[in-house]
Amino acid sequence: MKRSCRINTFTLIELVISMGILMAVTGIVAMASKSFYDGYERSAKVTNRLKEYMAIDNMMDVHVRNLIPFQWKDENGNSRFVFSGEEHKLHFTTLRRAYGPRAGALIFIRLFVEENKLIAEYSTYPRLPWKEDEEETMPYKREVIAENVEQITFTYAEKADEEEDEDGSGITWEENWPEDEHAAPPLAIRMKVEWTDGSSEYWLRRVAGVAKDSTFGKRNTTDGTTPRFTNSLEGGATGGGGAL
Repeated sequence: MKRSCRINTFTLIELVISMGILMAVTGIVAMASKSFYDGYERSAKVTNRLKEYMAIDNMMDVHVRNLIPFQWKDENGNSRFVFSGEEHKLHFTTLRRAYGPRAGALIFIRLFVEENKLIAEYSTYPRLPWKEDEEETMPYKREVIAENVEQITFTYAEKADEEEDEDGSGITWEENWPEDEHAAPPLAIRMKVEWTDGSSEYWLRRVAGVAKDSTFGKRNTTDGTTPRFTNSLEGGATGGGGAL
């Protein structure tokens, strides 16, 4: 007696339908995966940018807000402010909290962009802006504040003369801060950060110890154009901080 063996096989139509279903499921999974990774990348970018905003906020609040008019003698014996305000670079002296008996209360800082990175250099020793091009001798620490930065631009606030006070604020903004034209650091500093993706943000802080008419002393003029600076706490000088 012969036994008949029946082999179950897929027909061509069944095979085509199965492949179609498999391709549809694969497409759905791929689209879901792409959406997930796109969302993750967007979230990561937002998180990184938020961290950079917080780092810049901290820099402006802790250091720029506590900027002081600190002087140091140059090689000719002339007292000069350890401050250099350029359009795309800032060099200044700020106060900090001293955490030990040997720790100084001053810190010297440079802010600039290098290779699309916002760099801050810190030193507890005087780093003098008029010696920047000479061989570096003072130790310093370097920190990357933000990446993918196209450039930073600084503007500096000064008390306006009557003919310059167009909006009635009493303040005029300058793109540079030449030392021979000012007898004190600016009243406030505004920084614009431009990222490589085309976005930009502004930060504005008033520096330490200033009121509208004073910076550790009175901002007076002797001839209407030349400011006279007195290093005494007079004229209603106030604590630093905040936007103008």
